[in-house]
Amino acid sequence: MPHEKSANAHRKSPLFALTMGDPAGIGPEIALKALQIPAFRESTVVVGDFGVMEDVAASLNLHLPLHPMASAGEFTTGSANILDCRQVTPGSYIIGRTHASCGRAAYAYIERAIRDALAGEVDGVITNPINKEALHAAGINYPGHTEIFAEKTGTAGYSMLFLLRNVGVAHVTTHCSLRDAIELVSVDRVASNIRLLDGAMRQLGVAAPRIAVGGLNPHAGENGLFGNEEIRHIAPAIETARREGVAATGPYPPDTVFMRAFRGEFDGVVAMLHDHGFVALKSMDFEHGVNITIGLPIIRTSVGHGTAFDIAGKGIASPESLLAAFDAALRLYRNRKQSG
Repeated sequence: MPHEKSANAHRKSPLFALTMGDPAGIGPEIALKALQIPAFRESTVVVGDFGVMEDVAASLNLHLPLHPMASAGEFTTGSANILDCRQVTPGSYIIGRTHASCGRAAYAYIERAIRDALAGEVDGVITNPINKEALHAAGINYPGHTEIFAEKTGTAGYSMLFLLRNVGVAHVTTHCSLRDAIELVSVDRVASNIRLLDGAMRQLGVAAPRIAVGGLNPHAGENGLFGNEEIRHIAPAIETARREGVAATGPYPPDTVFMRAFRGEFDGVVAMLHDHGFVALKSMDFEHGVNITIGLPIIRTSVGHGTAFDIAGKGIASPESLLAAFDAALRLYRNRKQSG
């Protein structure tokens, strides 16, 4: 848990650690573009490599003053503050390519940001994209950010939530094969995700969340005609959550439940599979979605896209998802503060 006193204690506004992401991806670029906005700049410290940020700023012809730091306590108003982790240097890797050194660096930024959040030096963490292949090349074997944050914060009950247009989607299974995902759908796992989504939507300001639960099979199984997971696992989990006071309903066919949510019928959806949720969400709006890890003792939001190696270094990456992640972090911070 955060300490009562910290270098951040005197601030009136929150301070978030923004990880730079994979140095070879678009993370440094979108961070610098977002830092042009005063509200973002005054509430954010980039955890990464000062030399990389300086080099990318020059390539973008940005003249924002960059301030290197050794700790969050050295934050300076009016500059873009970079907590320098000194992991890689410009020229030691090729932009848009996979490098073990970049995977190792991205992991180091995450570790530092989590430590600072747990210590109360910052009020939460916003993450730029990492490359899973680069992580694995460095011998760091996590499926993604979510699992890193869960392990480093000692969290057992957690889930991946994607927020878009005030609709939250929690995922019962995420980064695993489809065959494995089907086996992972269980009463306990589904019920846990319903609870986590209900709590997260309340933290995001929804007083009485309406939670829809999607099915696993086409047409939510058609009463066992296309599979019995809805009968064996999903419906009992919904009943468990309802007995606990959660306004959960379903299971609904996964091909229509998201449309109903975005039309205003539900505040959140529990998806059984990664691609049930993410295909629907990213097809609707790729730039403004936010990834949130729910169940953690700290705030963690993220961009809803990857490292985009295909456009890295071209100066055309959009910071919109990063700005949306910042807005979500602010909402979580303010609602947590109001609730005590």
